[in-house]
Amino acid sequence: MSSTTPPSVTPAGWYPDYSNPTQQRYWDGAAWTSHTAPAAVAPPQQVVAAQLAGQPLQLQKSAPPAFAAAPVPSPYAAQPGTSTGMSGKAKGWIIAGAVVGSLLLVGGVSNAINGGRTEPVAVAQTATQVPSATPTETPVPSSTVEPIAEPAVPAVVDVAAFQAGASKHTADIDKDLDDMAVTLAEGGTWRLLSNSVEISFNLGQLQSLDVPVSVAAEWAPALVGLETNLDALTTAVAGGDPATIQGAMDGVRASAAVLRDIGARAV
Repeated sequence: MSSTTPPSVTPAGWYPDYSNPTQQRYWDGAAWTSHTAPAAVAPPQQVVAAQLAGQPLQLQKSAPPAFAAAPVPSPYAAQPGTSTGMSGKAKGWIIAGAVVGSLLLVGGVSNAINGGRTEPVAVAQTATQVPSATPTETPVPSSTVEPIAEPAVPAVVDVAAFQAGASKHTADIDKDLDDMAVTLAEGGTWRLLSNSVEISFNLGQLQSLDVPVSVAAEWAPALVGLETNLDALTTAVAGGDPATIQGAMDGVRASAAVLRDIGARAV
């Protein structure tokens, strides 16, 4: 083998020092220099290959990515202090590469035999329990017997008290009408207004009486008649026409007489 070193195509950088497994040596692109540095930690793939070959493995200062081939200096360039012949460490590298290649070849043949098939992966299926439909009972309407409403018992009315109240309040209305007649004859106006107010009070007293059932159907319409005639009297007094006032007074007196008669017939 010629000792002449051909032109190198390997770029300058740090490479494993074959003379010392614990360090790296700098290649300037043309020849090895005297500059050295501690060796970097080897990636797992190269460490395994080195163990199989029984030889230590040296790496660059910055490890290349997995499966990326590290740049190798020119085989014709000898490191300082080494000969051009193949050393024991170089033989170790060749053996490690052969072992790794054999492993890859065995794996490729195994895949070819199996046809590239992969073992099926059992997928665990979680059984989802669906709640069973529980039949619901349809409520049966209970035969509730509605209580029979008993007829309302009419309240017991004191007939005597009713008759006394009807007689008294209708008599007070007649008295107020008599006073209004005197005032109207004298041409006065004040007494006409005050007596109209007193008749309205007597109407309220008649409406508050407890009416016996025997005369209830007659009593209510008679009260409405008295209220209507009293409104006409109030309007007439405000108008000031004596004839109109006298006619309204006669209507109120007649309504009071009807109520007095009904009260007397109550039983």
